[in-house]
Amino acid sequence: MMREFVRTAFFSKETPVTDKSVDPLFRKSIVFCAWSGFAAIALFVIGGVILGEMLPPLLRANDSPEEFVRKVTEHQLSIQIGSVILMLSFALFGPFGAGIAALTRRAEKSPVFSYVQLVFTACGTMVALLVAFAWALMSFRPDVYHPTMVQMFADLAYFLAVFSVPVFGGWCVVIALPILLAEEGHECFPRWVGYVNLWAVLLFAPGQLVLFFKDGPFSWHGIVALWIPFVAFFLWILIMCMSMLKAVKQDGQVTQA
Repeated sequence: MMREFVRTAFFSKETPVTDKSVDPLFRKSIVFCAWSGFAAIALFVIGGVILGEMLPPLLRANDSPEEFVRKVTEHQLSIQIGSVILMLSFALFGPFGAGIAALTRRAEKSPVFSYVQLVFTACGTMVALLVAFAWALMSFRPDVYHPTMVQMFADLAYFLAVFSVPVFGGWCVVIALPILLAEEGHECFPRWVGYVNLWAVLLFAPGQLVLFFKDGPFSWHGIVALWIPFVAFFLWILIMCMSMLKAVKQDGQVTQA
């Protein structure tokens, strides 16, 4: 009997937790992760839209370096406060992505996709934080930096935000695959969520075009390369947060039953 216990405890294959009614802390943690996503959106609106003026863009890719300095100097304090709030917003991508990975892990027999999701979560969070870093440095001392440095920091912020399609697009792909490849009835999220993630990748893709244009709809201030990826990204966060909360609600119904 002791030999059987040791073999079962230490040498049996790892299996995911499939009993949804045994861990109320898991459900609470997923709720926290989902609301972290909602909070990230709200903080971005305050820090990136109202105060930071990243969206709609205060600056334009075809502005002269001197024009960058003039605009940043006029809005310096607002941009600085907005940058602080942007840092808070983007830091919340960590728990948001961890919640998705945790739900994916629960549906997996072997933790492959969930682990890859965590890698993309870390990469995406770091890229987003660097957006706020670049935006903050741009406003740190625009009257001292050479005008082209101020321009470069703005370029860097927008390139990090919209040119990083493989990072955020890859994140969506590894969320979609375990949903669409799972057996019927064993998906971590409904199948339509998988298709939403694939559509998100397509909507992020125009951001790659900012490298080739300094004016027009494909520049980093344009509607195609900036607005479509940004709006798609935050709609994606909203949908994933609602999906996490729905999964938690279903768990609660199973427990009550």
